[in-house]
Amino acid sequence: MENLKKGKVKNYIWILPLISGICWGGAGIFVRTLTAEGLDNLTIIFFRMLFASTILVVVILRKDPLLLKIRVQDMGLFAVNALFGLTLMNALYNVAISEGSLALAAVLLALSPVFVLLSAALVLHEKPTARKIGCVVLALAGCVLVSGILEGGGAVSSVKGIVCGLLSAVSYACYGIVSKRIAVKQYHFLTVTLYTSLFSALSMLPFAKFGSAVKIMADGSSSALIVLILHALLTSVIPYAMYSLSMEYLEAGKVAILVSTEPASAMVIGIFFYRETPTVLSVLGLCCNIIAIVLLNLPERRKPDESFTLT
Repeated sequence: MENLKKGKVKNYIWILPLISGICWGGAGIFVRTLTAEGLDNLTIIFFRMLFASTILVVVILRKDPLLLKIRVQDMGLFAVNALFGLTLMNALYNVAISEGSLALAAVLLALSPVFVLLSAALVLHEKPTARKIGCVVLALAGCVLVSGILEGGGAVSSVKGIVCGLLSAVSYACYGIVSKRIAVKQYHFLTVTLYTSLFSALSMLPFAKFGSAVKIMADGSSSALIVLILHALLTSVIPYAMYSLSMEYLEAGKVAILVSTEPASAMVIGIFFYRETPTVLSVLGLCCNIIAIVLLNLPERRKPDESFTLT
């Protein structure tokens, strides 16, 4: 009976990283709003992680204060995940955007599933099946089509921009691999999300411009504070918590492919919030992402006598 319940949980757990991708796709709404208020990218990222940590502490204290405990020997793992998986990824991604087009930066970041599958095969010994490889190719094709780069939407980037874009994808892949390592250690997904966000906030502390934030608050712009909190909740707390929880049940490569729906999510949000008219290729790209998700989650063939286990 217990295995049956776990089996039902795993049948639907793929929805979590899908929601994570949708949430991350909506980050542009908050970034554009906060930039208009006068905050720079690094300061926005810092407050995003700071408020996310604060929200998670409150949630954990109400749920179970024991979830705040982590083993000393594992602090390095959390720090590495935060520094190389969150902070570095965001910093490199910002450079890629400043050196080239947003479309090209998004396409380069979308290459993370490729690095995840390669790393998962080498580090976690996850078998890169033909279906996974095919879904990666289809999902990446969808990301390219959605970005608009094939329609002249992406200008030629500098070598620095391209390198930083590729490294941001590697950094994002690192987050998936290290998160899988942490999940094996049986930490609660709220604990993982809290300390990853906290260490990321601490690493961004030297680069945050508090003067800009204080000025905005002093001017009586309460809406900026609300947007900062919602930014942390909807693009950090919820999606990273779901991402970490999905790592307890799914392979790192599969999770990475599922969250690659972020560009498609950004396109849909752009239609409703900014009246951005989608092109035929962008709609085709969205369809490619949906097909990749469906194919990825078709039941794997198992031997009749093979018992169902969670890995």
